[in-house]
Amino acid sequence: MSSNEGEILLQEKYGTSAKERYYVKAADQLPIVLVVNEKSRDVAGLFAKIFLPQGYPNSVSKDYIFYQIWDTAQAFCSTITGILATQEVFRGVGVGDTNASPLAATVTWVFKDGCGHIGKILFAYTHGTYLDAYSKKWRLYADTLNDAAMCIEIALPLFKNYITFALCVSTCMKAIVGVAGGATRVAMTQHHALRGNLADVSAKDSAQETAVNLIASFAALFLISLIGNSVTIFIILLIMHIVFNYMAVRAVCLRTLNEPRFLQVIDTYLRKEVIANPCEINRNEPIIFYQLGPNLLDLKICGFHIIIGDSISKILNPRTNAVYINKVKDIYNDKKYIIHPDTGNRVMYVFPKEDASVDDMLCAYFQSVLLAIITCAINDHQLAIFSSNNNTKPFAQVCVTLQSAEWSRATGSGGDFQYEPSYDLHRYVKNIASDEWTAIREGLLQTGWDLSKHLLIVDEWRLCSENVTPVAILPEEVKYNRPIAIPETRKESFTIEPDTSDSTLSNIPEATKSKTDLNYRLKKE
Repeated sequence: MSSNEGEILLQEKYGTSAKERYYVKAADQLPIVLVVNEKSRDVAGLFAKIFLPQGYPNSVSKDYIFYQIWDTAQAFCSTITGILATQEVFRGVGVGDTNASPLAATVTWVFKDGCGHIGKILFAYTHGTYLDAYSKKWRLYADTLNDAAMCIEIALPLFKNYITFALCVSTCMKAIVGVAGGATRVAMTQHHALRGNLADVSAKDSAQETAVNLIASFAALFLISLIGNSVTIFIILLIMHIVFNYMAVRAVCLRTLNEPRFLQVIDTYLRKEVIANPCEINRNEPIIFYQLGPNLLDLKICGFHIIIGDSISKILNPRTNAVYINKVKDIYNDKKYIIHPDTGNRVMYVFPKEDASVDDMLCAYFQSVLLAIITCAINDHQLAIFSSNNNTKPFAQVCVTLQSAEWSRATGSGGDFQYEPSYDLHRYVKNIASDEWTAIREGLLQTGWDLSKHLLIVDEWRLCSENVTPVAILPEEVKYNRPIAIPETRKESFTIEPDTSDSTLSNIPEATKSKTDLNYRLKKE
């Protein structure tokens, strides 16, 4: 605005839209003049208000619109295929058949819904823990399972004598889809909401889906009236639905570390000495086959499965005696976790302490990967990191040096590996991991990773840090590693003494009695 028209005192705009307002002091006048630059009939603006979160695009993550485009496309296909399948379901329960009784249809419907409820409960019990950590995978699996259920429904004419059974199976599958799809949708919504606007993003997502379902329903009615229930159309839409779902989850760039993303970050750091950004890792994250088949990602990268938060009872064997436990406790005395390599089964156990933080868990996982790779090195087990392209990298050189160091190995307990890491190697790797993790943490934060939480699969067993009251045990229990019941009154103390009441021992001289000859009993002091 030119100076002869007035002086602009303030200017404001509404988000990223074209709406602008100017507060102007006109020439030779004191009152403020409001100049509005708005399009009263902005169709795009109205559409954005209805279907997009307030403040879009600044209020959501950058991958929001790409995810929503593919998600909308898959919802359109899913609605049409669902309507085509529903037509066969109604036909299967007797709608339109004058010989079918309402009671038979009701019984079929009750059985169908009952199986769905049971399937929902069982799936939530067995897989609920994994839905956060592998939200992309289960989002894709859920929609694929939904398509499989609709295939059963549209094929109901082929199961005329097993209508009820087929409907129970398909409904159970759809119940699993409801749990997995709903839970992973929440995880995606939480990722997209940047301003604490989780409810707004969720509400607008629901509005988008409702609008798409409405349009797709009319499209389905048009197709049915025009060409009938076409199997060809159904298959084409089914394939499009799966492809659009895959593109949708690929468009998401999650910034929290789960196991496959963290493994790739560590692998990139060890091979290239750089911290990969979230988008690069998400593009290469295995979604479909991460936990299927023999070539699991953790086995390919570090040669071991890594299990966190399991009970120490899983590692009890003749080698894990009191001497071993005390030495391991001493090594990890300054850490909030203990690491135990099971070379026989190629499992790296991480036992966190009860006060372990998110940072401790991530550091423990990083150290487990290092120890696993070095254990493979001392056993001459080839991994990708040992390739000729990485020979000049510091960690690869460390592995080569440790291969010829006698102090780094101890005799293994069987299985594929001949050696297991020595106590000195445990301490050496712990020191390396502690030093490197400080730099890695800083690099992760700078490249945009969210370290306030993690999505690693962690069970609930924790090592207690407080002093525990000693518990008396029988020698037989020690010998066979049997679990024993702790006395209810922990304040009472017990001692173990020979039980001479056994008449079979009365004729044995005291000097010749051995511990294996005597029975033992607890005596309360």
